[in-house]
Amino acid sequence: MNVSNVFKLASVILFFNGLMSLFMTDMFFEMAAFTVNESLHTFGQFTGVTFLAMGVIAWKTVDLAGDNLKSFGKVYALTQLMWVGIIGYHVAIGAAGGATAIGNLAICAVLAGLFYWTSRD
Repeated sequence: MNVSNVFKLASVILFFNGLMSLFMTDMFFEMAAFTVNESLHTFGQFTGVTFLAMGVIAWKTVDLAGDNLKSFGKVYALTQLMWVGIIGYHVAIGAAGGATAIGNLAICAVLAGLFYWTSRD
């Protein structure tokens, strides 16, 4: 696996989360052990669009970064670690749980490692 493939994988995962959050908002958040109300539903749709936008950026990074792709990979490793930190914190304090939180925590940890590993010089 190379850094280009990791970007594509991350993009697909962002697209999946984005579509779930945008179009299946209640289920997406209930799977994370959240109590859904109108405000959370609205925020979830906003988050879904944000995930979709990030998915487009991750997909296009491969084409746009050129010779700097490994540098972008290192930045994405850091962003994935940030997701691991906040999701892990929320799971640890009981603010989130279930398949959505645990699944995304594991996926982000794996992606952080893959981005780091494939971006080394």
